[in-house]
Amino acid sequence: MTPRRSVGGNFAWTLSAGLVYALAQWGVLVLYARLGTMEMLGEFALGLAITAPVMLLARMNLRTLQATDAQGAYHFEHYLGLTVLNVLGGVLVCCAIGLVAGYSIRASLVIALLALAKGVEALSEVFYGAMQKAERMGLIARSIIAKSVLSVVLVALALRTTGSPVVAAAALGLAWAIVLFLFDVHAYRREFGGERPWSLLWRRPWRDQCVRLKSLLRLAYALGITALLSSLRPNVPRYILEAHFGQAELGMYAALAYLTALGGRVVHSLGQAVSPRLGRYHAAGEQGRYGRALAGFVGGAALVGVCAITSAVLLGRWALTLFYGAAYAQNLELFVWLMVAAALEYVCVSLQVGLTAARELKAQALMLALSIVMVALGSMWWVPSRGPLGAAWALALGWLVELGVSAWLTVRAWRRLVLQEVRTVTSSGSAP
Repeated sequence: MTPRRSVGGNFAWTLSAGLVYALAQWGVLVLYARLGTMEMLGEFALGLAITAPVMLLARMNLRTLQATDAQGAYHFEHYLGLTVLNVLGGVLVCCAIGLVAGYSIRASLVIALLALAKGVEALSEVFYGAMQKAERMGLIARSIIAKSVLSVVLVALALRTTGSPVVAAAALGLAWAIVLFLFDVHAYRREFGGERPWSLLWRRPWRDQCVRLKSLLRLAYALGITALLSSLRPNVPRYILEAHFGQAELGMYAALAYLTALGGRVVHSLGQAVSPRLGRYHAAGEQGRYGRALAGFVGGAALVGVCAITSAVLLGRWALTLFYGAAYAQNLELFVWLMVAAALEYVCVSLQVGLTAARELKAQALMLALSIVMVALGSMWWVPSRGPLGAAWALALGWLVELGVSAWLTVRAWRRLVLQEVRTVTSSGSAP
């Protein structure tokens, strides 16, 4: 049996890889800003805004479900088989949106290629889920770092040699596909042995395990809806902003908003490191250990948010001028408000990890639906008059509503564990 890794070591690996990934994705935006135009950046941001909700729905957050499956209810091939089906459907939906929405041919191609790239990334997530469950975060980190560096190199070459956002989007997908087939698949086989994953996928899910796939789908669909809603929330203001002010204004907003991903990566990295243990603590009914682990995680996420806001106030203008240019630095107030919204997001994400470990899945979907309604209403009210700043206000409002609801759900889940432990102790004491 593979020995347990320390949470600290796993967090260090995950944080390093997460920051490299966030810097790489941010570097792609900087490449568009420096080697292209603000309109090209807006086109790329629009493609991400359209494909992200659909492909996150396709992924169904199966990696988290897989990593916290302490009882081994489903096997690797079940997660992989369901992901393949979902990815195929998600790519087709994204292509249809690009055609039906009436975007230009170039924009439609960017949308389709970004959907393919995110489909490849979804397949990698299945391999990551297996490694995360075994707490082999070092393997995941090496894969993420490799695809991050390769994506920046290939996108830079594509933009410098062709100046085409279509070729750049294709280069991004190519980088991720290379790492999937040359690293992830081989790392999985080295770690777990056995047959090739694609052989298992063909023989078992399709021919013998259809019932298991349907069962997994019934369990995971709530997580898929949750992922869809989670992606819609930051993107709804972008849709409205693009409709009222055009792609150039959207490009500026997206460039500033992406800097919040750096703090988000810290929180997500810690969440990936602690989620397997939260799942085990909850499955074992250990309310004390579950509560302490989750409380520490939430406190760390809040601290990251405070640091993000402070950095934006003190260093925001200098950083925006350095990385994007003087035109972007004129929006310091917007940048600070985006960091306020991000600070609320970090705390909400930490609570969501605990709720997923507690299998509070359907309630999360309802909570996110309420949050999106608030973001949409705020966007329709503020964006037409205040532009990008109104979009940031609407986003902060949605996260604030979600924070209140998720805190209530977390307390409810913890109390259930307390009652479960009391009933266990009572039953043991009354046994003859």
